Amino acid sequence: MKTNPLVGLATLLLGVSTVLELANASIVAQLWVGIAAGIMFLLAIALRRGSDIQVLAQRARLLAGAGLSALLIVASLWQATDGESARVLLLLIPVGLLFTTAALVLREAEAQRRRARLRELRAHLDGQETERRHWVRELHDETLQELAAVHMLLGVAESGNVQQIIDARRVVGHQIQTLRRLIARMRPLALDTLGLAAALDELARHTADITGVRIEVEADDLPRLPADTETHVYRIAQEALTNAVRHSGTTHITIELHRYDELLELTVRDNGCGLPAGGPAPGQGLTGMRERAEALTARLAITSPGTGTQVRLAISL
Repeated sequence: MKTNPLVGLATLLLGVSTVLELANASIVAQLWVGIAAGIMFLLAIALRRGSDIQVLAQRARLLAGAGLSALLIVASLWQATDGESARVLLLLIPVGLLFTTAALVLREAEAQRRRARLRELRAHLDGQETERRHWVRELHDETLQELAAVHMLLGVAESGNVQQIIDARRVVGHQIQTLRRLIARMRPLALDTLGLAAALDELARHTADITGVRIEVEADDLPRLPADTETHVYRIAQEALTNAVRHSGTTHITIELHRYDELLELTVRDNGCGLPAGGPAPGQGLTGMRERAEALTARLAITSPGTGTQVRLAISL
């Protein structure tokens, strides 16, 4: 990593200030060189942004440099002043620098805590999706294929007009449809092969076939997004759709997916009974939606705009 000129200058000034202090040189020179070093370190911290390990390590070193500069300034001021009132006034500069450094340290610690929380949350959700993919492959490649083969054999044998065969074929056909719905709910194949818009359209068709609710999808022609983004958006839409069908008494649901420059917006709106007076009831589904929105660092809002309920997710791309 290339050295930032501002960091190099701050380090040089800190070294000069330390040498002046050890050599008992001019107090005024020690004071102003120390102040300049502290300001340079704080500017370098403000300009150094990012969340990777190298950036965080460098910010920690810069904070340590700012704190050391403040200590050197305090030492210089105690040597330079005799009167108590003058000392108090002059100490305001290093004290302010120390408080600024402490505030930056606390902010950095909070940022690292948030990043650790996001990493943990994303790992948890990714683990869930990996497990779903595994079971989808197992059900699709083993159970569903074998049932489909049995269904075909029973169809061939049905010419004997044996009622038990007809009934068995009907049961197997029902199980095949059930398994297909289960596979689509666990991990829709369209999401991996065709993308988010196609997966939402498939989700709407399946839900409408089962429930009889009219569901419309309005989606922009989007390029493929990162896999975790598509997965989290799909799961939030799926949960919003499930909640609307189960709890709102809706007869019409609209799913909208639009992109505005670097903003992706998902809206699921129904014409049902709306939210209760105290807001949406807490539950596992709502918790999962909020966790996925947090993993995307997105804004999730669940409101009742007049009639019905609206779930709106806004993601910065």
